[in-house]
Amino acid sequence: MPDYEHICTDNSCKFEWESTYSIKVDPPKICPKCGKETAKRLISLNGKGVVELVGHELAAKVKEDTIKLKQDMYSNANIYASMIGEDKYHALQTKLDRQKKK
Repeated sequence: MPDYEHICTDNSCKFEWESTYSIKVDPPKICPKCGKETAKRLISLNGKGVVELVGHELAAKVKEDTIKLKQDMYSNANIYASMIGEDKYHALQTKLDRQKKK
C-alpha cells in the first residue's frame, strides 16, 4: 500500500503526517492533532517534492551555488586542491612560497 502525506490546513495547527492506506480509501478529513476537519492529502514524489527552476530563478540559484562553492573551496585547502587538481595546487603553493621568500 502507498504512503500518503497530509497537512492540516488550519493556520493555527499546520500539522503534517504520513499515513498508509489503499488508493481506494478516501483520504482522512480530520486532523489527528487538532481534531478539526481541515486535513488535506498532499501530492508528492516519494515523500519529497521536486522543484524545477527556470529562467531568472535558475540563474539566481546557479549564482548562489557558485558563490557557496567558491567560499567552501577557498576556506579549505583539501577542497581547493581537489577542485583544481593536486598538481596545480602544489605548483601554485610552490610559486607562492617562492614569492614569500623574496
